[in-house]
Amino acid sequence: MKRIIFLILLLSGIVCKAQDIVLDGRVTNPEGIGVEYATIGVPGTRYGTLTGSEGRFTLALPQGCNDTLSVSHVSYSEAKIAAATFMSNRNIVIGLEYKALDSLVVFDGKRKKAKLINKGMRVAGAATSYDVNSLGNEVGSIISTKNAFEVEEIKFTVLSNKINDAKLSVSIYSIDEEKGEFHNRIHRPIYADIAVSNSKKEYCISPQETIILDAGEYFVAVKLVDGKSDNHMHEKMLLPLYLKKSYIRKGATEHPEKIPVNIGLQIKGVEIK
Repeated sequence: MKRIIFLILLLSGIVCKAQDIVLDGRVTNPEGIGVEYATIGVPGTRYGTLTGSEGRFTLALPQGCNDTLSVSHVSYSEAKIAAATFMSNRNIVIGLEYKALDSLVVFDGKRKKAKLINKGMRVAGAATSYDVNSLGNEVGSIISTKNAFEVEEIKFTVLSNKINDAKLSVSIYSIDEEKGEFHNRIHRPIYADIAVSNSKKEYCISPQETIILDAGEYFVAVKLVDGKSDNHMHEKMLLPLYLKKSYIRKGATEHPEKIPVNIGLQIKGVEIK
C-alpha cells in the first residue's frame, strides 16, 4: 500500500508589491551589537519577519500602514515603534534593553526524574514541513505538569532535512486561553543546529538557564530561524505528526491557532513535589 504523505506547509513569506513600504534596518542591544533572530512586525498579522544573525532585517508593510511595530526577543524587553517613525525613516535602528530576570524560586520537596509528553498516536507517513520561506513559523506540542517541573532537556525528531545551515529555536509558552495569550518562559535562546540528512535524527538539547515550570499547561514550540537554500521549493525539513491537539503560528507575528496534531516533542527533567 502506498504511504500517503500529509504535509502542513508552513509558508508565510510576504509578497512585496509596488505600493508596499519596504523597511530596512537593524535591531541592536545596549552595546550596539546586532540582536539575532528578533521578531519585528505588526502583532496579530502576517506583516512580520525575523532579524538575521547580525540583527538586520527587511520588512514589507502595506502603503499607509498606521500600526505600531513590535520588536521582541526572549532576552530583551519588547520595543514599540510608532508608525510615524518608520513612515518618515525607511532605514531604522531599533535598540532593545535587557529584560529584567524573574526571581528564581527555590522549591523544597521530593524530586524525581520525569518526562512531560502528550504526543498521541503517530500518523504513518504524516509530516509537517519547513522551508526557507518559513522563518518565524512555529509548531510544537502541548505538555502539562501537575507539579513544579525543572526543565533539563528538550527532545524532538527531524525526519529529514535538506536545508543548509538550518537552525531551529525552541520556546516554552505558558497558555492563557481565556485571554488568548502566550507567554514565553525562557530568557536565553535555545538553539539547535539541524544537520542535512535524508534519515531520521533525534535532537536532545539543554537550556542554558534554570527553567522551572509551575503546575499548568504549556505550548513547547520549534521554529526555523535560519537556513540557506538554492531551491526552496524542493529543500525542506520534515518533522513527524501525531494525533493530539496543539498550536501552529503561521507567521512570525501571527497569533497561534489550534490544530489537531503535534510534533511529538517531549521535555525531560525533574518533577518537584
